[in-house]
Amino acid sequence: MNSNNLNHIASIPPISRLACPDCDLIQTIPPLADNEVAHCIRCGTTLFKQQKNSINRSLAFAITGLILFIISNLFPLLSLKAVGLTQESSLLSTAFALFDVNQLLLGIVILLTTFIFPATTLLGTIYILMQIKMNRINCYTAPLFRFLRSTDAWGMLEIFLLAILVAVVKLGDVADMIYGVSLYAFCLLILSLSLLSYSLNPQDVWNKLRDSNGCSG
Repeated sequence: MNSNNLNHIASIPPISRLACPDCDLIQTIPPLADNEVAHCIRCGTTLFKQQKNSINRSLAFAITGLILFIISNLFPLLSLKAVGLTQESSLLSTAFALFDVNQLLLGIVILLTTFIFPATTLLGTIYILMQIKMNRINCYTAPLFRFLRSTDAWGMLEIFLLAILVAVVKLGDVADMIYGVSLYAFCLLILSLSLLSYSLNPQDVWNKLRDSNGCSG
């Protein structure tokens, strides 16, 4: 290891104690260089990975995802054309169609998992990361980030895309399928959210929030 790497590691502050998610052993993470990974000394579970520019890359993916999310909802995802009639569908129209046929609970689930939770994740992540970059963290930042972490599992755009693919296969023989620009934006949105989830290191955010003392004064 050369002197530049040693100096870089020395400049990284130690991370506070972490509990292993598998065996619950509490341990202190030493300073790590970029792309180094800390594992649990008892069970070997990955505890932390030092990622370079995690905040900046995550902010870029979140903003990209928000733009794609807006495009996905501005135009139809699919259009079905049969016997001279054309039926268009979008993310929101799917939930509203379920409301029209008295499927209230299912419509609410679709609305939450395909629109409200993804929008909340993107807007909330951008808000938090911008606060960190501008050093304007307040008392609401940490609770908001904790809420976003708890709702990660509720964003089910991938399942919705799978349902679209099933519909395309089943209806392809009885109607002409017209793919809208929103469908391509929707696929890229799922990719952006996956990259955001991969690039965003929660521990980096918690360290920034812990060091900021945003509620002081």
